[in-house]
Amino acid sequence: MRLILIFISLSVLGIFFFQGYWLWNSYNVEQQQFRKIINETLQQAINEDLTYRMDALKNDTAANAPHGEIEFNFYLDSTSHKASGMTPRKYYSRTKLQTNEEADSAVFQAYKPENIPMMRTAFKGIWQAINRLSPIDIEQVDSVWSVLLKAEGINNRHFIDFTSGKDTLLASSLPDNQNPTDLLPTQKIGINIDDSIGLQGFIIAPSEAVLQQMGPLFIASLLLIIITTAYYIFLIRTILRQKTIAQIKNDFVNNMTHELKTPITITYSAIDALQTFNFVEQKETREEYFTLCRQQLKHLSGLVEKILSMAVDERKNFRLQKESFRLLPVVESLTQQFTIKTTKQISFRIEANPEDVQIVADKLHLTNVISNLIDNAIKYSGRQVAINIRIQKTDDLVEISITDNGIGIPPAQQTRIFERFYRISKGNVHDIKGFGLGLSYVKDIVERHDGSITVRSKEKEGSTFTILIPGKK
Repeated sequence: MRLILIFISLSVLGIFFFQGYWLWNSYNVEQQQFRKIINETLQQAINEDLTYRMDALKNDTAANAPHGEIEFNFYLDSTSHKASGMTPRKYYSRTKLQTNEEADSAVFQAYKPENIPMMRTAFKGIWQAINRLSPIDIEQVDSVWSVLLKAEGINNRHFIDFTSGKDTLLASSLPDNQNPTDLLPTQKIGINIDDSIGLQGFIIAPSEAVLQQMGPLFIASLLLIIITTAYYIFLIRTILRQKTIAQIKNDFVNNMTHELKTPITITYSAIDALQTFNFVEQKETREEYFTLCRQQLKHLSGLVEKILSMAVDERKNFRLQKESFRLLPVVESLTQQFTIKTTKQISFRIEANPEDVQIVADKLHLTNVISNLIDNAIKYSGRQVAINIRIQKTDDLVEISITDNGIGIPPAQQTRIFERFYRISKGNVHDIKGFGLGLSYVKDIVERHDGSITVRSKEKEGSTFTILIPGKK
């Protein structure tokens, strides 16, 4: 059992560990994707701003404006791919401002990796040329970047710095009165040939955006952890409970075996003595042995009844044989029987209101229910026992309450006394014989009558068991 619990616990901890590891990796992947998006959108924002400024220069009709065709062409030579069988790409064209100076044209074999830096350098030359004629507007770039970020589902506050060198700030879209600390920077994008001047964006509180995008994933993982934990606790409690029940049943079987052997052995010995030592002629000795045999057989009969009551509780298809009868005669008969067979000094007080209270129930089993409660009241009391039995008709219910002056039941154990095989082990209670079946049988029979049973008890002052069962219809 211990190995099973250890294995299950380690398995659950392993699930939690790998779930956390997976979430952490997912967070890192999401963060990398987030970085990629903000870098690409910033580059796109700079390109769109550049296109906007070039269009503005092209359409500028002022006298001092640079005139001429605004065109800058890049031709991609794909002839090197024909021999290798690769599909040539289309020509790529990009507009450029042609000033009074003669513009140079450039031809690149763009398919080759070594040509990519040359292309980037050419574009930076365009930016540098445009910036001399129309200075970049940081607020405009930031506004375009904001639109692109929102299109990607990123709504964080952000700003762009226009820097020269490593630490010289030329301009920024961040208000002067703000100084955020939780920032995620983009790559610095150079806008001149030597990258001495560039733009760099910053996202404020980036973790919130990443976690927000991972929200459904976190919720699903949290639900999985909660469900796994709940089932783990339920499983552990079930295993421990089954272990306890198994132990109690083993103790019950051992105890019952011993209890069954005792009256059989005593009765057998008494009969053997009567036959062997010719006690039949000795009247007093003979009656003494007969009385002993009768007592042991009665005890054996009681044990059998306990086992039968347990069997009744196990039978799901058990049906009550209901009939209409008066309760008071049944209670009076039981009190007479217990008065005769008990060795304690006992007094009964019976109250019935009205005296002719009738009930529709299984007479045999309801009689056993009341008998079990009276028997417990006697067993768990001192040498002088006072039992008060009250029968009362209220509306459509019949109330039967049995009050004793016994040792009482601790509050912590009052909710468990109706469990099968459960016995209170406190004070001198462990000296009282029993198997923990009586009250379980009582509760089962009462509930089969659509009734209920409750207990009110205080230690050293006694207990009151109250039964409510539908009366005669």
